[in-house]
Amino acid sequence: MMADSTSKFSWPARGEWPWASLVSAAVMLATCFPYLLGWGLTSPGSYYSGLLTNPDEHNVYLSLMRQARDGAWLFSDLFTSEPQRGLVLNVLWLKLGILARLTHLSLPVVYHIARVGAGWLLLMALYVLAAQVLPSVSARRAGLLLAALASGFGWLFHSGPGQPHPVDFGPGLIMPEAITFLTLLLNPLFASSVFLLIVIYLAAAHAFLSGSVRAALLGGAAALLLGNLHSYDLIPVVAVLAAFLIYLLVVRRAGGRAVLLALLMGAIAAPSLLYQLWLQRSGEVSVLVKMVNQPPSPEPRYLLLGFGLPLLLALVGVVRAVRGGNDWTRLLVLWLLLGFAAVYAPISFQRKLVEGLYVPICLLAVVGLTGWVREERGARWPRAAVLAAALVIVASLPSNLFFLQRGLGDLLTNNVQYAANLMPPLYLSADQRAALAYLDAHAGRADLVLANSRLASYAPSLAGVRVYLGHWSETLNFARKLGEYHAFLRAATPDTARETFVRGRGITYVVFDHTPLAVDATFDTLYLLPAERAFDPSTTDWLEPAFQQGSVAIYRVKERMLA
Repeated sequence: MMADSTSKFSWPARGEWPWASLVSAAVMLATCFPYLLGWGLTSPGSYYSGLLTNPDEHNVYLSLMRQARDGAWLFSDLFTSEPQRGLVLNVLWLKLGILARLTHLSLPVVYHIARVGAGWLLLMALYVLAAQVLPSVSARRAGLLLAALASGFGWLFHSGPGQPHPVDFGPGLIMPEAITFLTLLLNPLFASSVFLLIVIYLAAAHAFLSGSVRAALLGGAAALLLGNLHSYDLIPVVAVLAAFLIYLLVVRRAGGRAVLLALLMGAIAAPSLLYQLWLQRSGEVSVLVKMVNQPPSPEPRYLLLGFGLPLLLALVGVVRAVRGGNDWTRLLVLWLLLGFAAVYAPISFQRKLVEGLYVPICLLAVVGLTGWVREERGARWPRAAVLAAALVIVASLPSNLFFLQRGLGDLLTNNVQYAANLMPPLYLSADQRAALAYLDAHAGRADLVLANSRLASYAPSLAGVRVYLGHWSETLNFARKLGEYHAFLRAATPDTARETFVRGRGITYVVFDHTPLAVDATFDTLYLLPAERAFDPSTTDWLEPAFQQGSVAIYRVKERMLA
């Protein structure tokens, strides 16, 4: 099949690249300011995590980088105590860990270098995709800015009974995978995954429409990599590309070459999927916890509210695309419709499938916005159209601005308002950092550390050790282990029961952290676990002091004496 002129792949003109490149760089530079502010707010002696929100999730990624920095090629889950064989390969964290080892840069610094680089690539790929569906330069620029900066209606709601919980900002579970700006702001995994998603769709559609083998090879390679980094994403990819191929075969009378190229792409991508399937069947704990400990997708109305104004305009764009768009716009329609359906597929990790969905929404929103503008390829919009696009972009900003404001508040309060939810702090005290440095120097991978989950969240990345409990999702049977930890600390618990628990679980170090969560004594009294003050480890004969500095002490479990 020979595609018509409106369906051929076309690179943006040479004169478009400087603007797109500079704007993308400016967006990514802007996302660095909150982190630079966080470093600037660091008090003398304390340690800034380099994070803005939800440090427990980022610490998982940093723990994988730490393993790679230490020489591992295959990863284990250091947040849980069960035996593991260490079978997990993730190319992204492997590369970043090796980069940290070669450059001697800290893990958070390498993490953000990767985030900025992946985010810039995402935005540039998005602009190339925009060039396939938006004829005018002005529309493409609007598409890039809208996708990079927009958010939904979450800012209109506040925490309280009966309030909606949009996913972009609000009292519920925010989904950074769903909003491109949050993807760019928060971590390199999401940015890398969405970049690969765009590359796959660009390459696959070009291959199907033109018969290009090189495009199919590129698409297959990108799918192979995506299957390793974030294998969930290939589920909607397969659905969308299969539907697009059927559309081309039935409506556009595509030939068998398109089918063969699709099979070629599938063959190239298959090894990563087969590897993931093998991991699941191997019973490896680190894979099991990722499969079973995922929250479900939010109610559809909350997801729709989170997409906000761009989704309303995208619905107009869908109508335009169906009635008179080219094949590329129809690909975006399939991505939107099937991607949304995948978010509610009857699988445990359905929430993960929302990743990248804001890309077709925002580009179709610009398609809808241009409905009243007579576009010609390369032509500029009238001033009224540019003003309308600017107003849409500004109107879509508030949730992201409120998210940044909340992030600043979290830095100033060190996450104390989330302490009841066991969210780790963003800053560690000098005593906490010194304790982890001691474990880094003296504990090995065979050791198992028992500590409160707020401090234990940092132990795998900063000390390279396993913890008994440290993450609500990555720790298998987290709720049970948390109860065991509390029982261990209670003064009323018989000392023999404590020793039996510790030795039976293989725990070798116990950390007692009396660091207040805030300088205000009110917060200390309200949130610090009283049991940690009640139990005096120095009264036992099976623990020996190993480290003491200020509010943190580490005790080593003595080897059992033979009779």
